[in-house]
Amino acid sequence: MTATVLVVDDEPRAAQVTAELLRRAGFLVEVAVSGQEAVTRAAARPPDAMLLDFDMPDMDAPEVLDQLRRGGERLPFPVLILTGARPASGDQVMGLERGATDYLLKGVDRQVLLARLKSAMRDWRGGPGLLVRGRLRVDPEARLALLDGRPLRLQPKPFWVLHQLALREGAAVSREELLRQVWGTSYRGFEHTVSQAVYAVRKALGEDGWIDAVPGHGYRFRVPD
Repeated sequence: MTATVLVVDDEPRAAQVTAELLRRAGFLVEVAVSGQEAVTRAAARPPDAMLLDFDMPDMDAPEVLDQLRRGGERLPFPVLILTGARPASGDQVMGLERGATDYLLKGVDRQVLLARLKSAMRDWRGGPGLLVRGRLRVDPEARLALLDGRPLRLQPKPFWVLHQLALREGAAVSREELLRQVWGTSYRGFEHTVSQAVYAVRKALGEDGWIDAVPGHGYRFRVPD
């Protein structure tokens, strides 16, 4: 499946140059020219990664990170911050503490940018990839989900729906995005299969509060209080 990158930069020319580089490398690219537009786009359709300009007129990168996290423990996707000058150590610490994956100077060699982006996305998905969300553990390599140590009986598609939602804890994930990530299609005629998969996940969990419906959009995963 082709990965989508959201490029966020208030300088349209700089944003388009970066976007074209990514498209030539095989990525799908969306562009936002403000922090608020980035937050709105990411909530409507979470990308696989974001390249985020540090300084924008409406909000800086740490503020965008706070908005994206929306009270969750981590961001719903890797975010690489682009800066026009070498960032101060305090700025880097602030960004990393708020969930940023990496910092890059604008104008960095294109191959370096692509390598760092691909590495961030690989690390986000990979490693052993174990997700710990409160009492829930989701292990994508073993295709195993445990709640309080109890294995959840899930068919492959519901399992991967749970994995995608848990991966993006706190974010509203659209049905279209789940179709793209789990079924490899964005054909809306299959949206009922997403609802069926979510039903299967809820039934396996046996508890309310883990997955909330977002009317007219999709679903949001959260750890119950």
